[in-house]
Amino acid sequence: MRFISALKNDMHYQMKYGFYFLYAFISAVYVAVLLIIPDEYKKTAASIIILTDPTMLGLFFIGGIWLLEKREGLHGFCVISPLCPIEYILSKAVSLSIVSTLSALLIVLFGIREAFNFFVISFSVFIGSMIFTIIGMITASYARSVNQYVLIASPPAVFLTLPGILAAFGVSYIPLEIVPGTALWRMIAYSLGIIDKPVIWLWIVFPFWFCIVLYLANKRIPNAMQIEGSKI
Repeated sequence: MRFISALKNDMHYQMKYGFYFLYAFISAVYVAVLLIIPDEYKKTAASIIILTDPTMLGLFFIGGIWLLEKREGLHGFCVISPLCPIEYILSKAVSLSIVSTLSALLIVLFGIREAFNFFVISFSVFIGSMIFTIIGMITASYARSVNQYVLIASPPAVFLTLPGILAAFGVSYIPLEIVPGTALWRMIAYSLGIIDKPVIWLWIVFPFWFCIVLYLANKRIPNAMQIEGSKI
């Protein structure tokens, strides 16, 4: 029940500050772009768009959310609340990933308007967004301002997405295949019918990275909150 309450509060908080409106606006822009792209390039363009924007927006939005909560002194209350750090982390990740997944589905439904694998794209975008959002949360805990967060979050964002973009253009190296961005693009591409290769190993990559980033966040976030709480 605590997690459900936290999830509802996070969704309300994000709606209050206009995150949902921004997601909707960006999705509409990309749908318009896809409608004017020639059919032979439309699916590839959609796969890159979904990789780099709906999924990655969580990484940047979480920075703003973390810094807003920090400014309002909410982290100090989180330290003494019954909400566990892991519940706090998952609540943020799930709430943003739900919107990322809906955004991706809207882009495909209205931008491509062809059959696609609903389950694969929903699963991959949702888990991928959770991984990126948690990475963003860890990064945000070291930032003191929005400008600093954008600066220190840019290298992880490039590292996560660039291998996937290269894979979309046929450039692939074995070490980069385990990068979350590459795995995510291949899942998206498979769901859209761009590639027709076995994706069994990809189902292992996502849980692997999710467990790693969740473990790291559970180590870092409580300490960061404790430090901020001691300043109140």
